[in-house]
Amino acid sequence: MNEQAFHTNFLTLSGHQQARASLQKGGRRQPFPSLVFDGPSSIGKRLTAVWYGAYLNCLAADEKAPCGICTSCKKILQGSHPDLHYTRVPEKKTVVGVSEVRDAIHEIHHAPFEGNYRVWVIEEGERLTDEAQNALLKTLEEPPGRAVILLVTCLAGTLLPTVSSRCRLVRFQGLPRSEMLSALQQQGADDELAESLTSLCDGALGAALSLLRDPKSLQERDSVIGLFAELPGSDLWGAVEAAQTLEKSKLQSPAAVLELGMSFYRDLLVLSAGCEQLVLHKDRLSRLQELAANLPPASIRRAISEFQEAEQFLQRNVSPRLLMQRLCVNLSKVSV
Repeated sequence: MNEQAFHTNFLTLSGHQQARASLQKGGRRQPFPSLVFDGPSSIGKRLTAVWYGAYLNCLAADEKAPCGICTSCKKILQGSHPDLHYTRVPEKKTVVGVSEVRDAIHEIHHAPFEGNYRVWVIEEGERLTDEAQNALLKTLEEPPGRAVILLVTCLAGTLLPTVSSRCRLVRFQGLPRSEMLSALQQQGADDELAESLTSLCDGALGAALSLLRDPKSLQERDSVIGLFAELPGSDLWGAVEAAQTLEKSKLQSPAAVLELGMSFYRDLLVLSAGCEQLVLHKDRLSRLQELAANLPPASIRRAISEFQEAEQFLQRNVSPRLLMQRLCVNLSKVSV
């Protein structure tokens, strides 16, 4: 469960002062053993979990932790600390199954190898199967000493009540516009690009930084939005072709494709209500205005509900190919 291939530079964490202060309030002597970090995607929840693991294991005094320069902090920054463990959706899968959870439970019950605490970060907690959550229950009921479990999710409501009731909830919000702009400029974005990414990503700094570091991702994102924008009123073959292209998208996951498409239709609903200043995809304003002039709000809401149903199917481990086909065909039936 080594983290070398994933971003662990907690020193770049921006914002979330209230959440961090809440976590520090408990101190390092008796931290709460299990927490749920809930909030929108790509806003910094996972990096905050890394930051908290660094805070708990930092060798500096409480008021200076995490210092970023002690041996423990350096290992976390390098992704090589033996007491930080990560569970995520395995490659080529859409859920975290019971086997991945049982493997991690075995490790978390061992005493810390060199730090104060073993810290287990479960990413995309909404992707845990019911069986995996049930396997986790006993550990939540009887947490091992000197261990902290951090369950990161954008959909806390999908967790079993027996799981969520045994965890302390920490809520996260998207970053304010000023903090987004500042963070992007510090990472090398010029003023124009920082403005564009801030508007596009709506408080999700992680998503904005990914686009900044990989221009091809920005092009792929634009391509995905373009496909969804042209679906209303298209014929059946056009819808099937769009679904095939979307299924093969190089965005990080099918969930990211759905979230991006839904953001376009939310823009459409916002525009139809006369709130152009709230539109995120300003580069698609012409198409949005065209659709808004021809689609009644009820049709737009129906399109959004199609995305919500597709997300629910994805959480139930339905094939991305099937749900994309269903989504695109249904969107094509939204009359213009």
